[in-house]
Amino acid sequence: MSAAGQLPDAAEPATPQGAEAGHETVLPPEAVAQAAELQPALSAWRQRLGAAGLVCHGVALHSADAAWCAAFERPEGQVAVDEVWLEARGRVSPDSPVALARVAGGELLVATQLMLPDGRPGTVGALLAPPHNDRNLQLLLLSLGWLQLTLSAASLAHNQRAATLLQLLGHVGAQRGARAAAQDWINRTAAWARAQLPAQAMLALSLFECRFERVHWWVAADTSHAEAGSPAVMAASEVAQRALVESRQLDEGGYWALPLLEQGEVVAVLVAQHGQAALPELARLVLGTSATAAEPLLRHWRETQRPWLAYTWLALRRGLARLRGPGDLAWKAGALALLLGLLALVLVPVDDRVTANMVIEGRTRQLVTMPYEGFIREVMVRPGDRVQRQQLLLRLDDRELQLEAAKLRGDRDQAAGKLRQAMAERDAPAVALSGAELQGAEGQLALVEAKLARASLVAPLDGLVVSGDWVQQIGAPLELGKEVFEIASADGYRVVLHIPEHDIARVRNGQRGVLRLAGQPQQGHDFELSRITATASVQDGANGFRAEAAWLGVTPALSPGMQGVAKISVGRANLLTIWTRSSADWLRMKLWTYWI
Repeated sequence: MSAAGQLPDAAEPATPQGAEAGHETVLPPEAVAQAAELQPALSAWRQRLGAAGLVCHGVALHSADAAWCAAFERPEGQVAVDEVWLEARGRVSPDSPVALARVAGGELLVATQLMLPDGRPGTVGALLAPPHNDRNLQLLLLSLGWLQLTLSAASLAHNQRAATLLQLLGHVGAQRGARAAAQDWINRTAAWARAQLPAQAMLALSLFECRFERVHWWVAADTSHAEAGSPAVMAASEVAQRALVESRQLDEGGYWALPLLEQGEVVAVLVAQHGQAALPELARLVLGTSATAAEPLLRHWRETQRPWLAYTWLALRRGLARLRGPGDLAWKAGALALLLGLLALVLVPVDDRVTANMVIEGRTRQLVTMPYEGFIREVMVRPGDRVQRQQLLLRLDDRELQLEAAKLRGDRDQAAGKLRQAMAERDAPAVALSGAELQGAEGQLALVEAKLARASLVAPLDGLVVSGDWVQQIGAPLELGKEVFEIASADGYRVVLHIPEHDIARVRNGQRGVLRLAGQPQQGHDFELSRITATASVQDGANGFRAEAAWLGVTPALSPGMQGVAKISVGRANLLTIWTRSSADWLRMKLWTYWI
């Protein structure tokens, strides 16, 4: 029962003057006298919108008759809206009576049809300031009745009713809650309708909402609460139930009932107890106009204030009612498909698999480390190169060691000469001292010569250089024990998996799986777990454990360092269990962590 439109992404090109633009004709700008009542009516409408709580920055009217055209009046410095207004009214048609468009600065341009006094259609526009919501839009559309009545000036009574309706809606929209708004509306509507009746006539109003083909009392005029079993409520409920079942207006037995529809279904019933043979036509017009305008706003307002549990329960009951009732074949087919899907999720077992990141490593790996602190002099290999056992990989700068070795050789020879001289002179203390000096010099020389022998780093085995790119770091210092190269043997490969911590309890040696390499995603390869270690590591922020696996079948062309994703088959389970396991485990841990 509410109108809505879509905001355009971009304004469409303007239609040339004199050509058809949708349903309207753009006239050339001729000097035509404007209707005298147009501008005052638009100004009064804008003021009443402000009284209803809507901040309106401008209004305009367009029609095929230039006398009934008024453009937006925009102060200097504000964004012009002529192009947006032209595009918006071009989208208004009988099939789409409302068009919305955003204006730079956050304003919302609302364009809709309006019947002019001469019987031809026009297009009225309003610039609304934020906030933009369904309630404000609904109030704006409801206020168009007042504008149309003002322009037509059919009678003073019509104008007064439009003003009263807009004032009533303004009071209703100013309430804090749906129940208070409904009570205020029915009290004011009852007072308004009583003013149309003779002085001694009585009128009692009750509003019933309809749920699941039953009416339920909501509010009544001059009554904040009513017992469901009271005679007055029971009598009004019977009349409302008849109006619901028959879906027509009733006026008999001193009661008048008006069913209010939405999409062809009765959603509420307004009941008036008047105690006369028939309710006067003017009172019917007042009650019907007020109910038709305000009831959708009150109902949607109340639904938005329901607790989410109650709203969910109500939605479920409505869905079940559609399934049990006639028609609604699309709903029933969708429910059947959903039921079959749930049964498949619960009853059909599938492979339960654990997903883990993996990397290819050589079956044997050895590290080449620094034998002592030194500087890089020459690099012979880079990662990816295949090497042979004892092949030279890197040479360290040994010039300082060569100088130190030469000095130590001189010290050794000098100590040997002293020893010979002491032996010739048979000086026992000098012999002992010279022998010690000679032994110390020879030891230091042996240590330096050993370092010189290790100044050339060689491959410990045949294989592939996996890591260690030092070509760009000639002359860089390296400390003792620094990992220089990693050599992987070429006689076989193994799969190393990083199994997430929350899945490690379901993984066992001997389980099989399938992996896909990042460089060969189109082909899967079988493997079998051979070893699960207690070595933990962190990858991508997730803790996990290292596991090793062996290839099954033909081993593809591999290279150490290749990565991929492996899936380990750990059993069979239904899809619902598989998809909800991680969420259930997370919930258990949270309950355990914060349970008091």
